[in-house]
Amino acid sequence: MYRSEKVHLAVSPQVIVNVVRDAHGFYAENRIDERYQSVALDLVRRYVSQVGMPRETDSLFAAALYIVSRHPWSHPNPLTKTEFAARLRMKESSLEWYTDSIVEALGFIVLRDHSQLPFFVDPEGTIASVIDSIVRSSVGEEVVLSIVRGGAVSPTALAERIVDRLCNVVKIVPAAFEQELLTVVKRKIEEESQRLIRELGGR
Repeated sequence: MYRSEKVHLAVSPQVIVNVVRDAHGFYAENRIDERYQSVALDLVRRYVSQVGMPRETDSLFAAALYIVSRHPWSHPNPLTKTEFAARLRMKESSLEWYTDSIVEALGFIVLRDHSQLPFFVDPEGTIASVIDSIVRSSVGEEVVLSIVRGGAVSPTALAERIVDRLCNVVKIVPAAFEQELLTVVKRKIEEESQRLIRELGGR
């Protein structure tokens, strides 16, 4: 298993096109549902554009598919990494390495259910967009209220309120991920609060 994966040189468009075509062939050969194929292909494109040509293309293709198949909306999804690797005749260690590499390179959020199985949130996807939007608007409201009224709601209380809204009102994330999501939302609240404080001159 190679570990010197990252290529810090620009990847030519033709290389990206060739890798995407190879990935399509891999998915077709393994009879992957077209709904999963298109999203996984785009993930392969984004990864190669960002990181460069992989040493083990099949392992990358499998990892992209694994991530796509474990979207939070697929919960409960009991298929383990071991079973997934076996279905694609893939070394589990290779699948795991490329999964971690995609998550790191593209900034995926990993949520785990009660069984500690991972589910992946694409930073460019619908779930992340809704989370960011609700955090931004909620923090903005709290900041202006603190300006006119004094005092402020605690970040933890605000995070709990936002997570409840995401899981039980908007229902954009299954309730099984409430505790995991709380950590993500707290971090986003802190980042957005700091941004607004800077914008307001530190007040």
